[in-house]
Amino acid sequence: MAKIVSTRFLVDGVHNDRDTKKALQTLYDVFAENNLGQATFEIVPGEPTRLWIKHQEGSAPSRELIDEALAKAGDYRVIDG
Repeated sequence: MAKIVSTRFLVDGVHNDRDTKKALQTLYDVFAENNLGQATFEIVPGEPTRLWIKHQEGSAPSRELIDEALAKAGDYRVIDG
């Protein structure tokens, strides 16, 4: 059985529940196509928003894939960190 791990991305533009819902809908479409698991946003005022994605070990999503999906949902993007 494959081990489930998490990958974290820092995201700009996701600040509230509305942003989260928009971004997650687009991400779920990408996840289905790429055999990825669940995602959640962690929003902490004054800090970059964290996007956590669960996936099988060895099949981590690329930054480019996530950045492209976020951009389709709105003014959201992966940032360095």
